Amino acid sequence: MKRLFYLLFLISAGLQAQDQSSPANLRLKGTRSWIRVCWEGASNTKGYRLYWSDNEQQPAAPLATVAAANCFYIQGVKENTHYYVWVESLDSKETFRGAVTTSTHWSLDTTEARQLDIPSSAAVPEGMKLFWHDEFNDSLLDRNKWHTTYYSNIDYLRKDNLEAMRNGELPEAAYKLNGRTINIFTNDSLPAKAFYPSNGRKISSIQTYDWRTNENLLDNSRGGYFEVRVKRSFTGKPQGLNTAFWFDSPGPDLKYYLQEGTTLDGVKGIRPKGQVFEIDVFENLDAQFVLHGHVDEHGRFVHNLNTHIAKGFEHRDQWVTHGILWTPNSIKHYINGQLIRAYTDKHQIYSPNHVMNVFLGAYGGGGAVNMEVDYIRGYQWPLEDGNELPNPGFDINTTLLPWEGSGALTSGRQGQGVLLKPGQEIEQYVYLDNDKTYQLTYWQQGNGQLQATVENMKLVTGDLQQAAAQATGSKNTFTEQCLDFRTGKEYDRNMKTIRVAFKNTGRRPIVLDDVTIRKTH
Repeated sequence: MKRLFYLLFLISAGLQAQDQSSPANLRLKGTRSWIRVCWEGASNTKGYRLYWSDNEQQPAAPLATVAAANCFYIQGVKENTHYYVWVESLDSKETFRGAVTTSTHWSLDTTEARQLDIPSSAAVPEGMKLFWHDEFNDSLLDRNKWHTTYYSNIDYLRKDNLEAMRNGELPEAAYKLNGRTINIFTNDSLPAKAFYPSNGRKISSIQTYDWRTNENLLDNSRGGYFEVRVKRSFTGKPQGLNTAFWFDSPGPDLKYYLQEGTTLDGVKGIRPKGQVFEIDVFENLDAQFVLHGHVDEHGRFVHNLNTHIAKGFEHRDQWVTHGILWTPNSIKHYINGQLIRAYTDKHQIYSPNHVMNVFLGAYGGGGAVNMEVDYIRGYQWPLEDGNELPNPGFDINTTLLPWEGSGALTSGRQGQGVLLKPGQEIEQYVYLDNDKTYQLTYWQQGNGQLQATVENMKLVTGDLQQAAAQATGSKNTFTEQCLDFRTGKEYDRNMKTIRVAFKNTGRRPIVLDDVTIRKTH
């Protein structure tokens, strides 16, 4: 069923390409390693000839011929190159022509995002939008989204395969795509080499960051909700059996692993004590959830920061959906759309404030280990028109999220607003670029007094330092207010967590609406 849907999707969506007979008939997608060519031709044709070139001149002879198919993958292409493609019927004058660029960056196909064949779980917060995903519906892996050689902080710490990593000689992941799912696996034959020769443990993993090249394929520095649907299995008695969906701090050294005040091999740690360097959404076949972060003053890993195992779920040979909601001040864990545990203590904030490497992997020595993945999806709050504050008009859901507090939805300037009765307040924690100047603007209505506050948050402890504040009176009509502030400093391009809050300090109700936070330069 999924394959049928995908073929229909290929017909109805994708890049618009120019062709000689019908512009809607040819669909092209270019990645760094392949071009997907799909077309809709006559049902009784004997086949098609395909031509392609990185100039506008059509080759004299066809470069491929296909019979019972209407999709073809051109491989061995050059990156960031503009290609021209021709598709000609063998028994008619039907000809399609188009052009596509082999970009090295993924881009969200909005049509596909609206037509997901298997819906995400109910754990996706209402109002969040899909910003990154892989349905694994292609016959080849999208290398704009994935690297295929495993490496992690712990391996770097122990210097496991360090030279192999630096020389580009790590074992390649073993995986198969069937047009519906990806099966990531280890067995006696593949990968060809064990990652740990001493015990024969092999690792097949795809991930969004590459340690050797320092290339990151996914900017998830603002967090979000991430979900996978997987089926895991094994045969025999694999040593070091594991299947995992996890997040790890990027390289190309150990600065995100080491704590502040620690130096190892000339690298100074930047991670605040108590912040995670690794999140295992699930590992092992009991789907243990782990927040890793205890590292001693010598750089030795000690233990996790927190962990739990959800009871009542069968994971082996079963399709299960796993999700994590990563916000600036909390981490929540879901299975099959059900909230398992929420880490929401504002004085022990585990959340990272930087890009995290996303892994999908199977691990084992001897026997076979399989993790079949139906999809992986990332959702974030939509940001529009330069406004870096989610849900600024209180109109993307009925829960006020990601706002928290005692306010209630009401009629606003042009839609919904939030009603604050005397003494009531709302707040939101948000990631912003560090050490930058911003302006907070908002509209208020009512004969009362409104206190607006912006505070920089200290990582882990949640301690707040005021950046700006003002008290303004309200009128019977909506009036605009402005407040300038500067975010605190963090390492390099790491995000700064700020708290923006509004409190009715008067004696009459106030309506708040259209809150924006924009850079001022």
